Amino acid sequence: MEKAVGAGSAEEPEDVRPTVATPVGHAVKVSVSMPDDLVDDIRARVGKREFSRFVAEAAAHQIAMIKLGEIVEAHEAEHGQIPDELMREAEDRWHEAFGQ
Repeated sequence: MEKAVGAGSAEEPEDVRPTVATPVGHAVKVSVSMPDDLVDDIRARVGKREFSRFVAEAAAHQIAMIKLGEIVEAHEAEHGQIPDELMREAEDRWHEAFGQ
């Protein structure tokens, strides 16, 4: 997990929220078909110049979620299903930490 800039000082607690890093590497131009209302919504929020960055970050986030699912599947294949009690405890801690 990444730390938020400036977090962790004596006055302010360390921010340990998970983040998705902006994808790095050589950019490749691709053509993608998307519903026009989705395109309009994205442009209204980030502007035309930030559209590619927004879509790249969204794709990186989706890939991260897929990889997380693969980690859970591998763990459960080796150790069995995660008990409901532990899942509830993890959800409670998440909500306490991030207020969601």
